[in-house]
Amino acid sequence: MADPAPSDFTDPAFLAAREAAMRAAPAPPDAPPWRPPSFADALRVSEKITSDYRELHRPDSMDVKPSEVCAALERSGVKNWMLMGLHGYVGYMSDPRATQDVDVLVPYSQKKKAVKALLGRWPTLVVSEMDFVVRFKDPGDLDDAGRPKAVIDLMLPWGKLHEQILKEHLFDEPSSGHRIPTLEAALACKYAAMVSPYRQFERKTQDSADFRKMVKYRGDGIDRQLLEQLGNLVWENGGQEILSFVDLAMTDKQFPL
Repeated sequence: MADPAPSDFTDPAFLAAREAAMRAAPAPPDAPPWRPPSFADALRVSEKITSDYRELHRPDSMDVKPSEVCAALERSGVKNWMLMGLHGYVGYMSDPRATQDVDVLVPYSQKKKAVKALLGRWPTLVVSEMDFVVRFKDPGDLDDAGRPKAVIDLMLPWGKLHEQILKEHLFDEPSSGHRIPTLEAALACKYAAMVSPYRQFERKTQDSADFRKMVKYRGDGIDRQLLEQLGNLVWENGGQEILSFVDLAMTDKQFPL
């Protein structure tokens, strides 16, 4: 018997048969998510995972922590910076995870001061300047091709969404003292990454999981009107789509990516 065509795998009858077969087999219960009591606790878990990995598997690497990046910027008088990426929204997630690089967003007016502050703290990092990011790489931690890995991305606003977030949608998180995006801003940034044609597919799958975790953990606190406004800054019809993504996340349905 010939193998079914790939299109058969999307057929409702095929999916129903798979569901029935999997339910008939025994399986351990799924572990409930661990909910961190505060943003600071979530960030501490994320930092520890990365630090432990570096200590065990990358002993020659620098252990650059997001809290230290924030402190370096503060000490140097950098204005209006914001912690972005995973470390900027980890407190909105039910299960904190880790990443090796630290993302911070600064206005163009603070770029030179921020670069000087970070090099003053980590003078041996290799600096690479691009259109919308200044990347700091660790010469002691190389990828498979022998290139230094990025440990800090100093990001610059590259569109209306990030300009607006940096201007109006950030706050000083009280448990950690770090400046982070609001929940709606974090979701909008994740949405922008998910629908970007320039994003690697495997990273989009992680973006999707992060978006779902934020919605499931903090969904009741989402300002839908504000989220729609931010979605429209991603692209002209993004507002309604990002709201539909929230609803899909709440009902455990797939995103149309």
